[in-house]
Amino acid sequence: MAATINLRAFAYATDVTCPHCHKPVTLYDPDGSEYVVCSECYSYCRYVDKNHLQFQQTLQPIKYEHVLEIGNQGTLYGTQYKVLAYIEKKEGGTDYDWREYMLYSYTKGYAFLAEYNGHWSFIAGIQHFPELANAVLVDGVASLNNVDYLEYNRYSPVITTLKGEFDWDIYDERIWAREFVSPPYMLVREKDKKNEQVIDWYLGEYIEPKVIAEAFKVSMDKFPERTDIGANQPNKHKKRWQQSLRMSTAAFVLVVIIQVIFGFSRQTQVIMNKSAALTLPPQKQDSTGHDSTRRDTGLNAILTQSALPSANGNFEFQPLRTSTFTIYKGPAPVDIDLSAPLSNNWFEATVEMVNEKTNETWDVTQEFEYYSGYEDGEGWSEGSTSTSVTLDDIPPGRYHLNIYPYSGSAAVSEMNIAVTANVILWQDLLITILLLCVAPLIFWYLQRRYEVSRWMSSDYSPYNKTTSSDD
Repeated sequence: MAATINLRAFAYATDVTCPHCHKPVTLYDPDGSEYVVCSECYSYCRYVDKNHLQFQQTLQPIKYEHVLEIGNQGTLYGTQYKVLAYIEKKEGGTDYDWREYMLYSYTKGYAFLAEYNGHWSFIAGIQHFPELANAVLVDGVASLNNVDYLEYNRYSPVITTLKGEFDWDIYDERIWAREFVSPPYMLVREKDKKNEQVIDWYLGEYIEPKVIAEAFKVSMDKFPERTDIGANQPNKHKKRWQQSLRMSTAAFVLVVIIQVIFGFSRQTQVIMNKSAALTLPPQKQDSTGHDSTRRDTGLNAILTQSALPSANGNFEFQPLRTSTFTIYKGPAPVDIDLSAPLSNNWFEATVEMVNEKTNETWDVTQEFEYYSGYEDGEGWSEGSTSTSVTLDDIPPGRYHLNIYPYSGSAAVSEMNIAVTANVILWQDLLITILLLCVAPLIFWYLQRRYEVSRWMSSDYSPYNKTTSSDD
């Protein structure tokens, strides 16, 4: 016999008498059932004809409280189902057990609701999913509809007890099963141990308990609590990771476009690039009352109070005042580059950028050093003879620089000053990119940790490669 399909409604139920306890046994698909279990005495019987059951053996009582009762009706994925059987199984040679509810559709035949550790999957064969005819297994990876499924488990299922009705001798079947997952889906490949040429494929999808409860009108209180991570349970962090990656990528492209538009609309402008001689301050007035001679540096040096090398040998050069320059468009980022011909020495300068109209001031202090030499016949060097600093959001206007240079030696004779407006703030772009990467990286880590936890229950974890065959 086989499940009765292509009807317009469920068949009428029929009661037969258990040959062992003589209690009534209800058959919900009498024309399609061949074996049945008495719910009273757990007698496994063969349905010989419409009025006769043939006793086969007595089964163990049901171990777990089942969620769905035999005869319950509900609608899943737009198809009406009736619960025909409840099965308790375990992996051969282990203590891992799970529960299955066999559903009957009068248009599609059998499907199953499998539950393990509170995780549920809707599983059905080729009558529900004709595309299963194209399922293939190559090098330990199952494929269906151009989607690869990774192997998660191999086992021989053992039925510990059951009740309901079946169109085959389920208690006598011996199969070798392999499960492949691509959450929320699962492919199950079953090979008949008695006839290894018989191979059946099943497609499963993770289903939330709430969906089952609503479909069959049962209370959520009856459902077992979920523990661990299900083999094909959707990764809740993966979707967030993909969304954050798409959003960050879009934001990155937008930032780059804005940067390019800014670069074309405000081209980089070199406002000043000049060298200035460095001199020590003039000596103080001597005893004869004569003043020291004042020199013009070429950049309108400002003379302040005279200064001498400090006790530790550092030298303070005369302050410099640059010529006036104009920033035409703003607010704009401005680069100030300083350099000096250093040799085993350091150089420091405090730079004041002064708006000549408002007298608003921006000041920074920069230090750089350069040392070199030979050691064990090899030359070495460290440091740099230049430095750069960026001032953000400088308004348009007329400006000049006041520079206060210092050094560890009076031998530094000159320095170079360059001022560039409308520079591209690469560091800001880099910081923006790094910030845009934060959320995707966090969710990537969470989804990876989730996957690692999922595969800890498998002997075929992709995070711990093992060799598999296609047997």
